[in-house]
Amino acid sequence: MLFFINKSNPSLIKRLALAGGDEDKILLLVGDGVCFAAEYWQKQFEALNVEEIYAEEEAIEARNIAVSDTCETVSYARIADILFDNEQVVSL
Repeated sequence: MLFFINKSNPSLIKRLALAGGDEDKILLLVGDGVCFAAEYWQKQFEALNVEEIYAEEEAIEARNIAVSDTCETVSYARIADILFDNEQVVSL
């Protein structure tokens, strides 16, 4: 299940757990949501069965965030591919 996250509110992690249940999860971080690409959040995402994390590269650069090793920065074109490759998309 793909989660499209564009906010940096920490309460979204609880919503991610509720909406995703035990399913494997993919995160697509854009806008302020790229704050979750930092190393600080990675252990929490591992505990929630997050398989892949993508963060929009221009938002990362604009916010000068150090991205964790488990996160891949992506262009807008790649974001479109990710969205179309997933049947279930949840926007948080």
